[in-house]
Amino acid sequence: MAARKRTSNDATLCSDSEMTFGQFMQVFPDHNACLEYLKDRFYPDHMDCPNQSCRRSTRFHKIADRSAYSCQYCGHHVYPTAGTIFHKSTTSLQLWFWAIYLMSSTRCGISAKQLEREIGVSYPTAHRMFKLIRSLLSDADPANPLGSVTGKVEMDETLVGGKPRAGEVKGKKDVRRFVEEKDKVFGMVERGGQIRAVVIPNRTADTLKAHAVTHVLPESTVFTDEFKSYHKVGKEFRSHRRIKHKHKHLRRR
Repeated sequence: MAARKRTSNDATLCSDSEMTFGQFMQVFPDHNACLEYLKDRFYPDHMDCPNQSCRRSTRFHKIADRSAYSCQYCGHHVYPTAGTIFHKSTTSLQLWFWAIYLMSSTRCGISAKQLEREIGVSYPTAHRMFKLIRSLLSDADPANPLGSVTGKVEMDETLVGGKPRAGEVKGKKDVRRFVEEKDKVFGMVERGGQIRAVVIPNRTADTLKAHAVTHVLPESTVFTDEFKSYHKVGKEFRSHRRIKHKHKHLRRR
């Protein structure tokens, strides 16, 4: 294997990174480069001017010292950050893009406090950026439901908030109280595809079914455990297979 050049920012063949830090800095070296990226995405050249009295195929030129562009014919102003999480933010777009890169590429997740240290902003700013970016990352795309890639989707629900202490749960009433007090998350993952995770108020069959039919194609084969609520959920799909944990094998419905 040839020796790596010190001047190269490209990822090596053995790396699974889609974009390294050096590549990020090449593509987005400053605020204006990020703004130009947004402009090309929302207002590409030869797009019809949004101004109703113009409506001509035009080019948009940068306005000096402003995050705006103008039509070359009528001078109508367009703002690439309008309608995005960057709107009215005084934080550099490069820092916004870097925060998105960190949150989307870190496998173990990143906290708002860590984001503050990484990009060099105040904690309130980092926390606001963190919430807005996370809201985008968690949005499900209705045009791309689970099951469209492999047709096999696994589902499971869990309680978040720790396990009961020794002696805390003694009877059925204690179990019911423990379950009610915990946050509940319903997760769906397509084998070789995307993931959906939603916070749910309870683990009833109607609640699980409502989220399942929203995010998963009815032509899919779904895999669940033997929790009784999944019996009703499985009827909404082409095939339902259950994992019997005690015997560690699949069982058809």
